[in-house]
Amino acid sequence: MDIEQRNLPTRGFRPVYYLLGMHAIMAYGFYKLWLGQREKNELAREKTWARIHLIPLLQAEEDRDQVRRYYADKAREKELIGSEMKTYNSDR
Repeated sequence: MDIEQRNLPTRGFRPVYYLLGMHAIMAYGFYKLWLGQREKNELAREKTWARIHLIPLLQAEEDRDQVRRYYADKAREKELIGSEMKTYNSDR
């Protein structure tokens, strides 16, 4: 008894089409990844330059605070001791 083979089409697409589809999806994903990395680098560069440009403002604010503390300390010292403190204890 000989079994005849039926001449039916195979189910689904050819394997080549699956591979092409997979490669297309992966290429799109890598493209989006590349765009995201580029955006991240641009934001990091912008953040760095923003900090660089803010340094003089922050330094001036710190200097003003130091001067205010210095004069407040001098006033507190004068109030406690009653006279201006000198660096040396001699009259020269």
